[in-house]
Amino acid sequence: MNASTGQVTSMEARMAALKVRFIEDTLLQTSELESLADRLAEPGDKDEVRQAIGQIAHRLAGRAGIFDFSALTPQAAELEHFVLSHRSDADLRGLTETIVPEIRRVILGDEAGCHAPEGPDHGPGSDGS
Repeated sequence: MNASTGQVTSMEARMAALKVRFIEDTLLQTSELESLADRLAEPGDKDEVRQAIGQIAHRLAGRAGIFDFSALTPQAAELEHFVLSHRSDADLRGLTETIVPEIRRVILGDEAGCHAPEGPDHGPGSDGS
């Protein structure tokens, strides 16, 4: 059974590494979303900007649940829906500016050990490892 335990441990390690990468990528994408939201206020054609926001939102909506961030899925889906329903640039910018801090709060809360504590000894600042 050691081989089975080793496989589980290996799979858990791979998933943990993928989750860390998801967190890093998502934090980078929040900065990109902020930049794109600012571009919505500039004059000119916004099709590429809107498409980029929609793509980020779509990926986030699809991947968030895989890594136990299902709280982000409805928000990302709403942002994608705003793009697809051709809401105004001002509305899209406002929603983007509202959702980005929430994404960071959820993601950084997990990094700090706040996302899904396993018990009273597993919160921030504990030595629950």
